[in-house]
Amino acid sequence: MENNRRFENEDPLVSRSARGDAAGTEEQPGGTPEWLIHEETFKEEFIKDLGSFGEGQIVEGTIVSVAADVVFVDIGYKSEGEIALSEFNQKPSPGESIKVMIVRTETRDGKLILSKQRAEEVVEWDRLMSALRDGTSVDGKVVDQVKGGFTVDLKCVRAFLPLSQCMMRKTEDPKNVIGKVLSFKIEKIDGKSNVVLSQRKHVEELRERMLTDFFLTRKEGDIVEGVVKNIVTYGAFVDLGGIDGLLHVNDIAWGRVQDPKKYLETGDKLNLKVLTLDSQNKKVSLGLKQLTPDPWETFEQRYEKGMKYEGVVKKLTNFGAFIELEEGIEGLLHVSELSWTKRINHPKDVLKEGDRVEIMVLDFDMKKKNVSLGLKQVLPNPWDTIDQKYPIGFKASAKINTITKSGIFVELEEGIEGFLSSENVSWTKQGKNIGETYQKGDMIDVVVLSLDKEYRKIQVGMKQLSLNPWTTLKDLYPKGSTVTGKITSVTDFGVFVRVSEEIEGLIHVSHLSREKVENPSSLFKVGDEVTAVVLYIDQDRNKVTLSIKDHLNMQEKQDLKKYLEDDVAKTGSVQLGHLIDWTKIGK
Repeated sequence: MENNRRFENEDPLVSRSARGDAAGTEEQPGGTPEWLIHEETFKEEFIKDLGSFGEGQIVEGTIVSVAADVVFVDIGYKSEGEIALSEFNQKPSPGESIKVMIVRTETRDGKLILSKQRAEEVVEWDRLMSALRDGTSVDGKVVDQVKGGFTVDLKCVRAFLPLSQCMMRKTEDPKNVIGKVLSFKIEKIDGKSNVVLSQRKHVEELRERMLTDFFLTRKEGDIVEGVVKNIVTYGAFVDLGGIDGLLHVNDIAWGRVQDPKKYLETGDKLNLKVLTLDSQNKKVSLGLKQLTPDPWETFEQRYEKGMKYEGVVKKLTNFGAFIELEEGIEGLLHVSELSWTKRINHPKDVLKEGDRVEIMVLDFDMKKKNVSLGLKQVLPNPWDTIDQKYPIGFKASAKINTITKSGIFVELEEGIEGFLSSENVSWTKQGKNIGETYQKGDMIDVVVLSLDKEYRKIQVGMKQLSLNPWTTLKDLYPKGSTVTGKITSVTDFGVFVRVSEEIEGLIHVSHLSREKVENPSSLFKVGDEVTAVVLYIDQDRNKVTLSIKDHLNMQEKQDLKKYLEDDVAKTGSVQLGHLIDWTKIGK
């Protein structure tokens, strides 16, 4: 080719006049033309320059032309060099500058053979050695997974990246790493076949530089941009550009944040406020809510005590419910403020999370940012008119809700209870176990005895629905009268005798006979019918005391009196001995 031979058909020693250079016809003193001196000098320098090109040398060249399978490159040699087109990843263009290695200065055909790939290998290898020596990072492409790690293409060589030096997450699929171009530190070079890399050291060094730069250039209160990296139960870690900051759950929003994932997603770009900087421990705490006004600052402009508002149930606890009035403003609805009448053990009995409810602001504390709320206050209070609905003496049928040792709680209506004390259950069965007679859910008739609106208490009675049998008994059996009844029980201290349908009387062991009784059960048994004298009836203590002994004495007196009366009727006189014996009866 004409391009391949710079000096073909051209002799540098040919006179300029032969080439039509009229200016070169002048001669210097001494007889040698000036142009000839220049040509000789040029030839010597050129030959000397050719000697500077050696095989294996890397030089800079310029692409002259591109043929079907060959690229011609001018490196300043006497002829243009050739490089196989296959050494290029894409077809080059004339005029481009490239580094090449001189493979052969001249073949049999007089060609200059160059190599782009070999030059790149040498340059890359020098770069790797320099990176190992200086501790700088290199880039490479992960091309394959092998035992214990990955193969990385560093252009001129294949290097090994141990799994322990890879920043891949434990849960990440290794296939996701293949094909990525990453930066590495060179751990070791032992020939081209043994190059070991570390991505971990590169990342750690980079992170350390970023941390140092961040803490030198940032201060508390600065606004920074970050990307949500990982969301946890207590907040989120945000990538601030090589360093991580913690956005705590309490600093995401002014309101209660139970699940950060409802507010954030991985990959979200956020503007955040730097709350604290701990340069010693390299920790940064961030705030999102701090970029918006605190709703508590204007709380008193929107809320008043005694006013009704709508809210959303956010959380239920044993002692009450937290109600969100607006984002960032929550109040406590105590369990005692849920109902005027119902006994509510847990707020979940009447509320569930997410419910919208109308409530009243009862009180608030701006310093502590506390709000007390009431639910029952938005409804009429039935206790305000309870005395009109249940006046004293009012009779009602009620359901037994609770049985205790001291009495019974009965439901007059839903949420309105009355208390029936054990002493007001029966006129006669005092001290008896109520639980043996009544059960929860039983319906009983009661009468209202007393009412206290202030303390919301109603006392009811059951025995008051009937006449007091003790009053009747006293009228029926005055002191000294006789009564006949069956023995209901026999004890060591006496026997009990039924004197009426509901009342029993006690005959003490000292009154069972005129003779001393050691063991009552030897003389009496349950079911025996006896007659006794009423000694006294204690209505206040519900006690009846009887005496067989007095009845026997009384009966003997009556018999003797009748005998004397009959004797007088027959004889018309009474003997003195009889009178003396009669006076001893009953003593």
